[in-house]
Amino acid sequence: MSLDTAALFERTAVHDTPADEPLRKSEAVRIGETLKLIPPDVRTVLDVGCGPGKLLGRIDRPHVFGTDLGRVGLRHAPKPVVRSSILQLPFADDSVDLVLCAEVLEHLPPDLVPAACAELYRVARRHVLVTVPNREQLLEASHKCPQCGHVFHLHGHQQSLTADTLRPLFPAEAPALVRYAWKVRPYFTPLLKLRTHAFGLWKYSPHTFCPKCGHDRFENHEGRLLYKVFGALNHLRFPRRSQDNWLLLRIDKTPAGDDR
Repeated sequence: MSLDTAALFERTAVHDTPADEPLRKSEAVRIGETLKLIPPDVRTVLDVGCGPGKLLGRIDRPHVFGTDLGRVGLRHAPKPVVRSSILQLPFADDSVDLVLCAEVLEHLPPDLVPAACAELYRVARRHVLVTVPNREQLLEASHKCPQCGHVFHLHGHQQSLTADTLRPLFPAEAPALVRYAWKVRPYFTPLLKLRTHAFGLWKYSPHTFCPKCGHDRFENHEGRLLYKVFGALNHLRFPRRSQDNWLLLRIDKTPAGDDR
């Protein structure tokens, strides 16, 4: 059995939350920086992969709507939504001022990301705004299934993206605006590999289940002394939060303020 990201969100309570649920500080910063990149003259916004609508509900424009493949999150959406795949959006070419896709592309298999970006660009009349984790260390947020041995990302992320890998997926002639948000402490790779592969100490989430075999009983290692020792050693290696956690990329089909 293989379970994709949409199935993960359907099976767990990750998206079964109200849109007005209080945000974590880092999430509030990311959403705030995302909203700043929506030009003031934009009137229509489509949020692709909107989930329960935490971002969707905070977009203040005359016409805002969302779409997602998962049914669970859409039940909580505070604005009009339709269920669809990012690979086949049910909207006409150039039909929306700004197409937003926040924290979605990292969940797709790498070979599907170019098609997804092309679909976002097709529907956008003026702007595409994408946010993804920046240079994510996938192993840091991974766990190993004790039943089948499969190592998987807790949130279903399948790739680590950067501005250099994401920008070429949109037409070169379209101007691009790159921004970053929220600083985090990187994890020293040799130390991370030692913690996970040698000592079997993995990140935990209450929503954890194996996407390969479906096993859903996982031990929380984060309270163990040795797990904390690894964290302290990494803190010594990287005393500062020096890495940008989120990448925000806006592609302009027409310049901001140009309503052609």
